[in-house]
Amino acid sequence: MRAKLTLLICVLSASISFGQNTPRFSQFNFAQGVNNPAALAIDAEIMVDMVFRHQWFGLEGAPTTGAINAQYELYHDMAVGLNVSYDLIGVNHATQVSGQYAYRAYFENDNALIFGVSLGMDQRVNDLPSAQLIDADDPAFAQRYSKIHLNAGFGMYYYSPRFYIGASIPQLIQSIPKSNASGFSPPLWHYYMTTGFYIDAGENYRLNPNIQIKAAFNTPVQADLILRNTFMNMWSLNVGYRTENSLIGGIDFLVGGRFRMGYAINYDLGKLSKARGLSHELYAGIGLPYHNSRENFSKKKYLNRKKNHKRDFHKGYKHRRWYNR
Repeated sequence: MRAKLTLLICVLSASISFGQNTPRFSQFNFAQGVNNPAALAIDAEIMVDMVFRHQWFGLEGAPTTGAINAQYELYHDMAVGLNVSYDLIGVNHATQVSGQYAYRAYFENDNALIFGVSLGMDQRVNDLPSAQLIDADDPAFAQRYSKIHLNAGFGMYYYSPRFYIGASIPQLIQSIPKSNASGFSPPLWHYYMTTGFYIDAGENYRLNPNIQIKAAFNTPVQADLILRNTFMNMWSLNVGYRTENSLIGGIDFLVGGRFRMGYAINYDLGKLSKARGLSHELYAGIGLPYHNSRENFSKKKYLNRKKNHKRDFHKGYKHRRWYNR
């Protein structure tokens, strides 16, 4: 009974905020382009980030979220991406598809201030007939609602080899099924801020704190704090805390300089911990190859063969890869 009551509260909450959900992952330090269109191709010329999250494992109808973010660096000062994400909770389904563009302005010592935009389509579905009912003929659950609308996002990202900070609004255009109002609604925007830095604490150990903050008007601020502990420039143990009163643990490792795998788990604390169960998250990343592996910072970034930031169009299409590797 307690589990069913928890699920009912979750479904009702999702229905109220149906038009303004944005994905949130514990391994945000890798899949940064999902919520920030400025954070494209940061670690490799060609990148693909894939992340899947199943909350409250074992509870029927619990939230399930996934995202795929493919990124390609056109030139050293611009990149494009394709972002696809979905969010399922109870009878509510949300799918977003968007194209992304990022422009980089460079400073000394390989630092860059990046601006990003995204434009795409959102589909929101209320699949009421799929709900399990006591009265199968309840007319309130007889119709399936679906709506597709345009959406856009904006982000900024500052990169240096040992530090990053980003801010974004993933969904600028809101559409709420329960209201006739549609369009730009600043009070409904979700604001994201992420930051992290790298501290060498020994020849074979590096500490990498990461923070993600999500805020919206008239709602509590949500935050994740992750302490990533990297050993031997190969694998990492992660511990952290989510402000919704849960502990975070995980592991990630790099394979062959091109593939990264990660796993994270959330253990809820408090009175509802037994009813909600654990939350699991899987990450898989591809970098062809990673020139910034998050473990090794010895290689230069963003420099062409002449060691400056100017484009060299005379080299042609096949010679646009200017990294000094």
